Amino acid sequence: MTAPMYDAYGTAVPTPTETAVPPRRARRWPGTVGTVVVTPLALTGCAWLAQHQGTLVMLLGAVLALLVLVLAWSMCGVGPGLGMAVSGFAFMLFVGPAMNDYAIDQRGVRHAAVIADTGTYYSKHGDGRTCRVVLTDTPKHSSYEVDDTTGCDDDLKPGRRATLVVDPEGWLDPRLSGEVNGVAPWLIRTCAGLLAVMEAFVLYGRLRRPRS
Repeated sequence: MTAPMYDAYGTAVPTPTETAVPPRRARRWPGTVGTVVVTPLALTGCAWLAQHQGTLVMLLGAVLALLVLVLAWSMCGVGPGLGMAVSGFAFMLFVGPAMNDYAIDQRGVRHAAVIADTGTYYSKHGDGRTCRVVLTDTPKHSSYEVDDTTGCDDDLKPGRRATLVVDPEGWLDPRLSGEVNGVAPWLIRTCAGLLAVMEAFVLYGRLRRPRS
């Protein structure tokens, strides 16, 4: 047992083990604000990368999205992190096409074209359809490939005139004009709902942790 110590006036001095240690304040708000703000912005950027015509850029977007989700998961904890990751991944699946629809509608250049020929391709949902479209209002008569997801339906036959919408930046796949209608209201509502769910999981996960 440690003997008590006294100062010059005879007052007992607390020993080091008796000295009260003030508790460390939890500094979780910087990490919380950062996770709330950075996570949706980063996932939106990754979703935009996934809209690129090139495969390598799409893969880069997928890898970056995985890193963002893993980091945010670790900041939120196991349970809330899982909910955040699932809703964040779903958010990416919808916000990417929404940005694609908006961008091609706003900056896409419409060209007069003609269907040169058609073909088919195999997919897990059945045979798909492709159309080779040749521009008729440009000197070079450039040709583009579109499929059934970008307007090549069964009604289009070789020789039929059409309007092709081309991204001047070359980032997005060209579409036939029938598939360029801006962002659908249901898609906006879906993105907003998934964003709210993701942010709710982030806040719940961050606020329940003692400190970061």
